[in-house]
Amino acid sequence: MDRRDAWDRFYTAKEKGALCPGHFDWFFSYEDVSGFLLSFLQSSPAGQTQILDVGCGTSALSLGLFRDSPRQLHISCLDFSPPAIDSLQQLVRESPPPGHPLSELHCYLADATALTSTFKEGSFHLILDKGTCDTLLRCPQGPGRAKTLVSECLRVLRPTGNLLQFSDEDPDARVPFLEQAGGVKVTVKEIAHIGGICYYAYILSPDSSGTSGAVK
Repeated sequence: MDRRDAWDRFYTAKEKGALCPGHFDWFFSYEDVSGFLLSFLQSSPAGQTQILDVGCGTSALSLGLFRDSPRQLHISCLDFSPPAIDSLQQLVRESPPPGHPLSELHCYLADATALTSTFKEGSFHLILDKGTCDTLLRCPQGPGRAKTLVSECLRVLRPTGNLLQFSDEDPDARVPFLEQAGGVKVTVKEIAHIGGICYYAYILSPDSSGTSGAVK
């Protein structure tokens, strides 16, 4: 699941089998969490909010925020699969206007485990990870590459920013991993129950102190 050629084949096959490019979302759709995300953005500082979506694929997550948020956003969508980025760029071109006239969305072909080769440290207010860490945790290299992902995310995150991971993994397993990988406080929120599965938001906050928070 962490192999670029496998994802290239996946997105190429989806594009060939469709009349036009469409979104592919792991876990849940943007609509399932749009209220949570738009509310979460309200705590961002005034002015332009810098957002990074790591391992974006063709998810509707960032494009939905771009379209719906009244705040001025600068969104960077990053994936290592060229077919995924090509399809997402077309979806961006066909998207309705942004919710704020000065919002921007840009796509980057790059590796999520080497973010500092593309972005400067301390660049983002918010980093979104929907399934990317899960993909790495389920590959043969396992926790090693997933830890690198978390570390790289925290390096390009502003000290007062947040890394927001969406996952179906139980907090009893994910929280200890994130605490070890990131060395920061982790807050957990239940955000959706879909098809009998509970989904969580794991929020890593470098500037906070204290112990990790319970599920809310």
